[in-house]
Amino acid sequence: MPKRRVLKCRELIRLLKDYDDRFEVYTKRGKGSERMIYHPDVNGSARSYPLPCHGEGATVRKGHLSPIRRRFELPHDFFQ
Repeated sequence: MPKRRVLKCRELIRLLKDYDDRFEVYTKRGKGSERMIYHPDVNGSARSYPLPCHGEGATVRKGHLSPIRRRFELPHDFFQ
């Protein structure tokens, strides 16, 4: 199984915005230090995902990458 790369919060947000510029990140919508990743149109419906982000340089845990990929219907090899 290929090893997933380690991403920081800002790298993840940059990857998503490079893939589709309609991705938005809200800082005041989540609980505590969470960022809300939002996309207005994924197969006709708006979707969002709360991402724990304790600073822009903090790493994103690998358990969040797969749900983000599924929620926004990204390609299977998007984070590799």
